[in-house]
Amino acid sequence: MMRTLLFPLLLLGAILSGCSSSENSGGTVINVHLEQANGLSANLDRITIAGEKEMLRSAPIDADGNFSFAFAEPLPDGLYQIRVGAQKATLALDDADGTVSLTGPLSGLSAYDIEVDGSATAAETVRVMDRIQELGGLEEFEEMIGEVENPYTAAYVTFMSLQRAGEAGVDLHRAAIQRLPEGDQNRQNYAAYLGELEKQLAFMKSQELIQPGQPAPDLQLKNPQGETVSLSDLRGQVVLLDFWAAWCRPCRQENPNVVRVYNKYKDQGFTIFSVSLDGVDDSQAARLTPEQVEEARETQRQKWAAAIEQDGLVWENHGSELRFWSGDASAKYGVRAIPATFLIDREGKIVEIGLRGAASIERALQQIL
Repeated sequence: MMRTLLFPLLLLGAILSGCSSSENSGGTVINVHLEQANGLSANLDRITIAGEKEMLRSAPIDADGNFSFAFAEPLPDGLYQIRVGAQKATLALDDADGTVSLTGPLSGLSAYDIEVDGSATAAETVRVMDRIQELGGLEEFEEMIGEVENPYTAAYVTFMSLQRAGEAGVDLHRAAIQRLPEGDQNRQNYAAYLGELEKQLAFMKSQELIQPGQPAPDLQLKNPQGETVSLSDLRGQVVLLDFWAAWCRPCRQENPNVVRVYNKYKDQGFTIFSVSLDGVDDSQAARLTPEQVEEARETQRQKWAAAIEQDGLVWENHGSELRFWSGDASAKYGVRAIPATFLIDREGKIVEIGLRGAASIERALQQIL
């Protein structure tokens, strides 16, 4: 009877031993030894650039500072963060990585004062993050990041390092995004971040440029028929640049005043360039298929064209990007609320900003016509 039970018990012990082992054949295992980390717990997160992080595993840390994260399947290419208390380090991993070992002091985790074995990709992340402290400027950073092999490391380091670089960092951000795989969430998030950054930079620049006495930035837009209309083509006339939208009730209420002034002064060298903020914004478009975006923008184009006819906006120059508040035209002029108007003289310089009501527009016109 004893012999009969002995073999099954040994087999069961072997199976249980295999399940608890930190060696995980065919999957990904991350073995970590951190000095002075005993008694704490550790977490492993999958992170995306400019996005949310997803916690994958938690693990207790033993008395010697050891812990492991084991996965039966390989972890996909991407960025992963190890957190222990207030200390954390983000590393890129490759789906070909098997057993990865990290060693160092707990205090060195955030400073990337750790050694990595078993993953050339993660080791590269550590080297790059450690080297950043030695760089003297953007030129050295650009040279270093160009030598980084893994696109996730290059993108993560660029994103984290250049968030305060402003316009000087835009080209490097764009280059890092282009290296990431098409359809990757990191690429989508990073591109959305860069789009918002560029809008903020354009707005800040507009606050410097859009002042009375400054040249009016040119605009080239499509009219409802798909033809290009350019603000610069109206040089030699006095122009009221008017930002509005079919959905904007205050704009529609103001339109009769604009029409009244146009009809009175159109034969004296005065005209209007209307910019519509109808359309679909970029964040909404990112959630739709190209066909759905095209259909939605066509619907908005029709509403815009109908409003032009309904309100009697008979001048020829109507333009829109059909991008709602995501358009470049509103960013160029720092427009954050509509209606918004800019009176431009015959030389193409801004004379007045924010004119509302027929009397206000007419009073400004009489001074420069």
